[in-house]
Amino acid sequence: MNATPRYYDIKDAARCLGVAPSTLRYWESQGLVRASRDERNDYRRYALHDVLEAGEIAFYRQLGVPVRDLASYRAMSISALDDALGRTEDSIERRIAELETMRTRLARQRSLNAVAEELRVSGMRPATPAIERLTSIDYNTSVPWNALIDEPWCYAVLIRAENPSVVHEAVADEAGSASPLWVRTPSDNERTCRECLLKTTPELDGNNAAELFDAATRSGLRPRALVGTYLVTATEPEDGSRWDYYRSWIVT
Repeated sequence: MNATPRYYDIKDAARCLGVAPSTLRYWESQGLVRASRDERNDYRRYALHDVLEAGEIAFYRQLGVPVRDLASYRAMSISALDDALGRTEDSIERRIAELETMRTRLARQRSLNAVAEELRVSGMRPATPAIERLTSIDYNTSVPWNALIDEPWCYAVLIRAENPSVVHEAVADEAGSASPLWVRTPSDNERTCRECLLKTTPELDGNNAAELFDAATRSGLRPRALVGTYLVTATEPEDGSRWDYYRSWIVT
């Protein structure tokens, strides 16, 4: 003897599928799912198989298949459907790779944010520069700009002590550069250098380099230049001003 079939109302069916009841109604209007009617109140009701079929539609929508294409998916043979799903799998693999790249960059940016906050709290401290060389940016080619978009932390600046208002844009540790702006030497170490947080306006027409040079001078050093790599752009909570922040070193 057959068991009495179980029916689900639209709320229960939608809950099982993880969609809104309105979505089920829309899919039904497009001929993608079906529902019978309760003779007592004319409400929609879904048999178990109806829910299973709707589950396929929900799965295809999660894969990103447009609603307008779902009817053709349901009309495919096993072989054709597998080919279509194979193409979708390739697309998902590419997306996973993109997301992994995004996650890596996100983690890198959060670590840079932490460095900025640490330097803001700790102030100036003895440290060997973490970069080896700075190279001028060639404004006549797009190569450095493309690289800096992908790795903005390689964007760097050089400020000379004799003219702290002038900011020279650079690339940090660029391979194969023949004429660098600055090169780290063995004498650039914790005894002679100071790590600090440089702030510049995004337009590079203002910075706190003079204050940093003065602080280094008061500590007994003779500052020659300041080199730094980009960390983050953010707003000062005290006055709402916008600044670019750099992990920087005063060299003597």
